[in-house]
Parts: sequence; C-alpha cells; structure tokens
Amino acid sequence: MMNEIPIETVIRENIKKLRKSLGWSQEFLAEKTGVSAPYITQIEVGKRTPSLDIVEKLAAALGVEYKVLFEPNNLKKRSDTSEFSKHILESKLISAITKTIHKEFNS
Repeated sequence: MMNEIPIETVIRENIKKLRKSLGWSQEFLAEKTGVSAPYITQIEVGKRTPSLDIVEKLAAALGVEYKVLFEPNNLKKRSDTSEFSKHILESKLISAITKTIHKEFNS
C-alpha cells in the first residue's frame, strides 16, 4: 500500500518548487497575486493552508492550471515540455526586467 502524501503538503511543495523554478522570491509571488509575503511564507512552511481562491491566484501567477498544484510530482512531468520551459524563460526575463526597473526608480 502506498503512503499517501497529505494534499496540504503537495500544494505547499508545488507552490514552492514552481516559485523557485521561476527564480521568484516570495515577495515577488506575493506582488503578482495580491497576497501578503508573510502569508506566502506561512503556506510554504506549512503553517497555513490556502483557500481554493488563493490556490487559483497562485496557480495563475505561476502560469499553471490550479489542478497542477494538487498533483504530486508534477514538476518532473512538466519540466520536460518546451511550453513549460518557455514559460520559465519568459518569467525569468520579466522578473529580471522588473528588478532592474525597481532599482532604477528606487535609487
């Protein structure tokens, strides 16, 4: 019999892995979703479980369908697809441009 991973753990790990694969900070993900950075931290460390509404916002920001966040080991399957790789590249580029703009306006 297989050990079932709690769905909260699956969601938490998928959010964290996707965020990191995009090179995003928790703060950047928070900005993209309208959720506070401390709330993102609490989700990722397992102190909070996001509502379905928040899961949908996080998934949209991360560029995946919300159901992907409920799938154990989804990144291994998706990381081989060119569409996912293209999304990561685009997101890293946008992130780099955003950081540069923030630096320019905050100096």
